[in-house]
Amino acid sequence: MSLCGRILLGLSAVTAATFALTPAALAAPKASKSIAVRIEGPSADDIREDILAIVPETLGVVDPDAFSKSLKGAGQTKPVGDTLVSKAQRKKAIDRIRKAGKAAKAEGVIYGVSRTNKKKKKEVHLVYVDENAGDLAVDSAVPLSGSRDDRKRALEELLGPTLAQIAPPPAEEDEAKGDREGEGEDGNGGDEEKVEGGEERDADEGGKGGEREPHEAGSALFSIELGVEFVGRWFDYSDPRTQNLPPYSVFGQPALSVSGELYPLASTDIAVLKGLGVTAGYARALGLNSAVGSGDPISTTYERINLGLRERLSLGEASVLGISAGLRFLTFEIDAPADLARTVPNVSYTLFRAGLDGRVPVGPIALALGAEYILPLSSGPVYERFTGASVQGIGALAGVMVPVATGIEARLMVEYARFFSSFQPEQGDAYIAGGAIDQYLGLRLAGAYVY
Repeated sequence: MSLCGRILLGLSAVTAATFALTPAALAAPKASKSIAVRIEGPSADDIREDILAIVPETLGVVDPDAFSKSLKGAGQTKPVGDTLVSKAQRKKAIDRIRKAGKAAKAEGVIYGVSRTNKKKKKEVHLVYVDENAGDLAVDSAVPLSGSRDDRKRALEELLGPTLAQIAPPPAEEDEAKGDREGEGEDGNGGDEEKVEGGEERDADEGGKGGEREPHEAGSALFSIELGVEFVGRWFDYSDPRTQNLPPYSVFGQPALSVSGELYPLASTDIAVLKGLGVTAGYARALGLNSAVGSGDPISTTYERINLGLRERLSLGEASVLGISAGLRFLTFEIDAPADLARTVPNVSYTLFRAGLDGRVPVGPIALALGAEYILPLSSGPVYERFTGASVQGIGALAGVMVPVATGIEARLMVEYARFFSSFQPEQGDAYIAGGAIDQYLGLRLAGAYVY
């Protein structure tokens, strides 16, 4: 009896231990799943960020550096580029992407190439490559025109069904509750989402609208330009009646110029204000001298200062319309001696200007066009010699902008300003003419950074 009792007690203990361990075994977590995301080309980081924003919370994302190593190990050492779009040429690249995904232990790979297509439109072509060698679940392009919200919706429509299909189902309510322990009593952890293997971020990407595209002229926070300008001026009188009214001309004089724009609310969704910016510019000629008659060269100052406001409107397809207004201070002063001072066309304009400008992409480059009305608030010494002087002006610009690197572009710009005046001379005036034309031309070679 004693031996039987001991055996029964032993069996009871084993049974109890078995039942105690069984729930833990049944509650073992399911194997997690992850994907890799890689984008090539312009604005790649922003596009990848938008894709990560739509990845389900239950689906992990492979570290990009780790996937890059796997991709190199698979033999893809160079960017895939436009080969990804060509079904006849991309087989080797797809096989390497598939091999890299397996090496990185990813369920699949979202691979995209940001490019300008044959129709001169910007897009990102995306494929989803998994372990199956058949047709790709995703093989299409998303346009990059319009706002960032438009792009996010297009990405959601293209990738959402595939991501939902491969993502593990959400945990049970009690497990989810346990996962939230330690987040604090206010439960704010639900406002964040996981990316890159556990890093957290705000679900609304900072709460400032998320529509700003860095390095894009239509949504840039600021831009700065530095260049060399070759300036010219032509001043001539119409219908001169006295002999003390010589014309003046100079062209090709080098000048240094710097200008910039700042849009402090560009990252917000506040209508009108997000496109409102402050503009400023300065230019000054270097070593400019003027010859008056047969005398020695005379030191001459050419200086231009611009200050203003600009409202920037995005028209889609990277086209931008600008509406601007502000002040310009334009000085052209020949330091002539007293006997010549009253014959040289010195001016010191204070100008109010208002105009329109546009930026239009043409293939990989962009064209700039603009026009403005210029109203002199004060004009300077040359006009003070005439009775009843009335001055007005117009301006125009044109240029080509060529991208060099991300956010950096080379610019060739031409700016023209024309002031036309009329006089009402009276009998006995020392200076008699019907009016005058004062023209300025600047040919500028510059580099610019846009962020």
